[in-house]
Amino acid sequence: MAKVTTESIFDAARQVLAEKGFEKSRLADVARRLDITPAALYKHFANKQALFESMNTDWLEQVDGPVWAANVRAPEEERETALHDWLWLLASRRREGFGREPEMMAFYEEQLADRSVLIDPRLQDFAAAVENIMAWDTFRHQRGMTIMQTFTYFYHPFFADKWDDNLFKALFETTWLEMLPVVTQDISATTEE
Repeated sequence: MAKVTTESIFDAARQVLAEKGFEKSRLADVARRLDITPAALYKHFANKQALFESMNTDWLEQVDGPVWAANVRAPEEERETALHDWLWLLASRRREGFGREPEMMAFYEEQLADRSVLIDPRLQDFAAAVENIMAWDTFRHQRGMTIMQTFTYFYHPFFADKWDDNLFKALFETTWLEMLPVVTQDISATTEE
């Protein structure tokens, strides 16, 4: 019997998820694919929810990895372009990754729907990335949050069924142009009347 790794467990769990969906999946199904006992699988994960959430987080990190790597504070003269390109990278990675593994995207969407928080922590991280790229430091990353909420259509799994539209890129560019005044506004110079 080969050594069971987290990666092999995730691979088996993804296969089970694709075949049965989350509700009908059991740890025993995953263990069977790995040719181990369910008890051996419990040594790695306490329950099905823990396994599938860990697997989904790992998958999402693979999809978003290049996006996080591109989160670099840009020189002042390059910030507009850097933010545009970063947002497009996020949209492209999500469109490609979610399209390649729709069952993982559907599970992620279910996880988001089941959370009792209004603002997803990942959205907060994206807002912080926007602030970093633009060298902003607004209260609670509010400016970055405004931009990320405006671009929700392009990265949130709720809208994934609309991403095959031939006008996806054109819609992105139109949204960018609409947000450009917010991006370029100098909020450090406040005027008092």
